[in-house]
Amino acid sequence: MKSHELILEIEKRLVSLAMETEKAKTSKVIRDYLKVMATFHQYSFHNTFAIYAYCPHATHVAGFSTWKKLGRYVKRGEKGIPILAPCRIKINQECDTDSDEDIQIPLYFKVVYVFDVSQTEGPPLPEAPITATGSDQGLLSVLEQISAKHSIKLEYKALGGLHHGTSFGGRIEINANLEPARKVAVIIHELAHEFLHKGGDRKTISRQQRELEAEATAFVVCSHFNIETSAANYLSLWDIPPEDIVASFQRIHTVAIQLIQEIAELQAMSEAPCSATEGM
Repeated sequence: MKSHELILEIEKRLVSLAMETEKAKTSKVIRDYLKVMATFHQYSFHNTFAIYAYCPHATHVAGFSTWKKLGRYVKRGEKGIPILAPCRIKINQECDTDSDEDIQIPLYFKVVYVFDVSQTEGPPLPEAPITATGSDQGLLSVLEQISAKHSIKLEYKALGGLHHGTSFGGRIEINANLEPARKVAVIIHELAHEFLHKGGDRKTISRQQRELEAEATAFVVCSHFNIETSAANYLSLWDIPPEDIVASFQRIHTVAIQLIQEIAELQAMSEAPCSATEGM
């Protein structure tokens, strides 16, 4: 495929991804997932540290009553994770003639207990609908070679929760429990981070844009090699506007072309007949 043809293909795929991302935002699977995830609170720095100290493998924590509402129950004998919860009092704004509402101010903190999902039993929580499907089309070993070529150490580890992969700058960790097709999609996603987001301009790019560029790159490359991804779902969870996907075309297509060409070259080399003379 000629370069200009590949560029047109990438542009077409990104427009398609933008449309699918917008559609995914209203899909039932996304709405159901967000509804459950909204149940889990965001904790302060100190409480986050406390959760890690008492339960390093924690992924989703909630109080006893919240788990009960979700249809799950704390297992007998499990010890709760202590965190601090603010206790508030209401003060009537008698001096404020513009408002008749009460305000709440924190009076003191008390210790309450939360439990990780691993400490509960019942119906499973919905998984993020972002898993690639089908065959890896033989790309897994090729991507491992590409990582090595660029001196990027690729490691497979058992990562907890919904953590599929991480780019550290010269090193990538991938969840060893993923299916081959998903490993391919995640490796491409993390390679895109390595190529696009480890330079001096990293601080000028929002995390939302970084995830957009990495996942869109993975979508383009995977689609080119007939691997189905759930990139539209992933980007919809980040609330990516469709116009931003098209606007990032230049940065996405540069890395996508690089990866497509490197993959194709390695595939061609592996398919080339042995040059050695046989029968000697």
